[in-house]
Amino acid sequence: MSAGERPSAAIVAGAPFELLIGLFALTNEPRSERTWPPRSLDAASDRVRAAVERLGPRSGELWLHLLGTALEAPAGIDAAAFVERLAELDAHELRRHLLGVHVPAWREVVGVDTLERAAAGDRSAQTRLLADERYYGGEAAAALRVILPLSAATTKRRVLGALRAFVEDVFGPQEASVMRTLEHEASARRPLARTSSAEQLVAAVVPGYVYVPEPELPHVVLVPHLAARPWMLLCQHKSTRLICYAVQPASGRPDQDLRRRALELGRALGDAQRLRILERLRNRPANLSELAAEAGVAKSTAHHHLAHLRTAGLVEVRGNARSYTYSLRSEGLAESRLLLGRLLAPLSESD
Repeated sequence: MSAGERPSAAIVAGAPFELLIGLFALTNEPRSERTWPPRSLDAASDRVRAAVERLGPRSGELWLHLLGTALEAPAGIDAAAFVERLAELDAHELRRHLLGVHVPAWREVVGVDTLERAAAGDRSAQTRLLADERYYGGEAAAALRVILPLSAATTKRRVLGALRAFVEDVFGPQEASVMRTLEHEASARRPLARTSSAEQLVAAVVPGYVYVPEPELPHVVLVPHLAARPWMLLCQHKSTRLICYAVQPASGRPDQDLRRRALELGRALGDAQRLRILERLRNRPANLSELAAEAGVAKSTAHHHLAHLRTAGLVEVRGNARSYTYSLRSEGLAESRLLLGRLLAPLSESD
């Protein structure tokens, strides 16, 4: 992207995205809110659990590294057809996707040569990847330790086995209804995408995220999901920034939507670690590592807490892969007071 150019923006809903995000949710800690995936791997069918555990029970981030293959799949393809499309992909190329060869941030963090050598089976390169605290968002050991020693062919067989089991036992029976919701969301947002800059579109569609354009990523694709609410998932593939944002289906009834928002606020405030994070942000903005240290939790857990705080409108995150900074939303306190006032006004009037 040359100086003065702005990134293009689009909104895309697709079964392959939702499938992969569903597997991320199933195998990620701490647990996200659930709509259609099982609440835990233990709650999945024996076949799904066995297939997933052959890749590691905490393989969550691994599935997000296949979102680039979903981006390149034909529009409208269903989950089962997408899996068979992956079956045609060269086994070594699949390994390259899983290790992040096509992710600009990882290419910069650990180097293209290290990624390529690790994908080809070089043990010293693999050891370096597992030891880097920035690579894979700090989740490399959990997500990759099982598959790195495997051959490319074995890795592919295990990935396809988990995907096929998950489609047949979990996602497939619910795919039509889930995709109706997601396609409705995408259709409703597309007119805005045609008239807005990428920054404006992200601000409108993903509350609490201030996107800062990245010169190396001239394309921005927003992907609505139901599988891993309330998480916002920020991914890269070649020249595209993928922003997977959680959709809250509208009930069509203002009173129910009001209660839902109040529950989100209550959930955000109902945890001592989240309160410590808010108290820390009251003083000044901070990054994820600083907030994790303040709350005394792992970065993945702090990220989960921040997702709830952002969903409740209390916190915003600004930046891109170079740096993300969290701060209190200046409007959050006023909005929370207004929300509680609207919720409790009928009770006050009747007392």
